[in-house]
Amino acid sequence: MRTPLSLAVLLAFVALLAGSVDAARRPSRHAGASSAASSAAPLLARAAAASDGILTLASPAEFTQLLQPPRSHATALLLTAVDSGVPCAPCHTFVPHWKAVANSWRKKGATNKDKLVFASIEFKDGREVFQQLQLTYAPVLLYFPAASDNKAEPAKYDFNRQGFEGSSVADFLSAQLGYKFPYSAPFPWGAVLTFSGACLVMAGGLLFVLPKLLAASSLSVLAASGAKFVCMAISLGTIIIMCAGHMWNNIRAPPYMQIGTGGRPEYFAQGFQNQYGAETHIIAAFYALLAFSVVSLIVFVPAQRDAVRQRAGVYIWSAILLGTFSMVLAVFRIKNPSYPFRIFF
Repeated sequence: MRTPLSLAVLLAFVALLAGSVDAARRPSRHAGASSAASSAAPLLARAAAASDGILTLASPAEFTQLLQPPRSHATALLLTAVDSGVPCAPCHTFVPHWKAVANSWRKKGATNKDKLVFASIEFKDGREVFQQLQLTYAPVLLYFPAASDNKAEPAKYDFNRQGFEGSSVADFLSAQLGYKFPYSAPFPWGAVLTFSGACLVMAGGLLFVLPKLLAASSLSVLAASGAKFVCMAISLGTIIIMCAGHMWNNIRAPPYMQIGTGGRPEYFAQGFQNQYGAETHIIAAFYALLAFSVVSLIVFVPAQRDAVRQRAGVYIWSAILLGTFSMVLAVFRIKNPSYPFRIFF
């Protein structure tokens, strides 16, 4: 009977020792989680206090602190080069859209505000971060989900395929979060100012043309002159916009631009079957300048009474016409390098 009793005592001692070891380990795991949370707490407080809702990381150490697991918050991180002394046009293009998305979350994501942090880091402040992530270009938008370890891989936003618009970024975040991102587009001040400027130009044009029309010999001539002017403007505007590819953009909805090799922006798509939104605007401006040059040579230059002014007008508008047409041919060579023709460049 002594042997079974001794064996039972030995087993009880081993079980007690194992329980003590497990209890000793358990606080260390909780201490690790507590340490990770405490290291990120100042950064989360800064993010909550940011007026634009974006936490600006000043060093690779802060990048590590913010993303150190385990973490209960997700992070949308923008790696950019706006203030790094590096020419990065796409970085500047994306800034207002990025701020609009972050500001929408700050204002409307009240119930889940602590679950997602918007952060950004400049190339000059985080070269090691770019090297760690093996990035050689900017901007780059990464989504780091909440995770308990380092195994969670970030999701990358594709600027080339999805574009720079804030609504596209909101759709990307909605897919990652699992619910609709509360995005509201900012008020289009640019469009309002453009429309107001166009109205002022039209009003100025009417004030310039109206006295001449009022000087017409009869109301019939007045009506005919006004109708002719309006029809000419509408016809030229419609032809220029459509020839530049406005309808194609509405049907295909291409990106406004793309990022090429080395992070350089590309405004012209390769091949004659593709185009970007910026390409349409540039080509429309070229066509408008060509049309105005031709109208000036036909209408305005011959109307000059002074021979010197008339000769100068011929030289100036001919140079503008040939120079603009040279740029159109240069665009053709960008889209198709085998295009053989050129004028000046």
